[in-house]
Amino acid sequence: MTRILVLDGSAAGDAAHGMAACVVQTGDAYSVVAQTQSAGKQAAEGIGLLAAQVLAQAGWQAGAESQPQLVGVVVGPGSFTGLRASCATAAGYALGVGAPLVGVTRGEALRPQLEALVTEAGACDGWMLVTAARRGRVFVETGQGVQAVALADWQPPAGRWLVAGDAAETLPMPDGALLRSDITTPTAEQIAHAVCARHAGVLSPRDALPLYVDPPEAKLPAAGLRSAPV
Repeated sequence: MTRILVLDGSAAGDAAHGMAACVVQTGDAYSVVAQTQSAGKQAAEGIGLLAAQVLAQAGWQAGAESQPQLVGVVVGPGSFTGLRASCATAAGYALGVGAPLVGVTRGEALRPQLEALVTEAGACDGWMLVTAARRGRVFVETGQGVQAVALADWQPPAGRWLVAGDAAETLPMPDGALLRSDITTPTAEQIAHAVCARHAGVLSPRDALPLYVDPPEAKLPAAGLRSAPV
């Protein structure tokens, strides 16, 4: 049995939220012991409070006999602030309890479900997870990686694709595309499964750091930066 703390603050835009869960892995089964989720950008940024709540509910808080043995976090793609907050919180908890820290993407967590749907559909070229980015842009993740796409520059790929994600309906797709806009965010169990797969070496290594696909929106002041104080 493995005790896993799962954190996800990746969702952006109207879908922004923070999620924390305590999950137990027993063999191939994953069960949620405690979970909380709160909508809004502020919830994602304050994910440390959500983590403290679920750890207390599960009896895994600091000083308790049982502690997380693995800490998993969704590293993106998604909200800059949500990713920074959740990855920093995950790193802090992992360091505090001496547990390994593992990062996964949203697509990696949803991949088993999406691949099963592709197989079920038949004659499908693959899956595509489309999620919200900044205005006029989306993140597109496939089994080969992730990219940020401007809606105005989007060129639909050839073939027949299964398209999921909270922004799936914003991208024009060729006739025959299978739209699954109901599949948007991985569950705590799905994230924990991907975390364990990476920890076991089934998934290729990835640093548990924010996956920044787009450059930051912040710009230097027109007059330049102020001189350093003397």
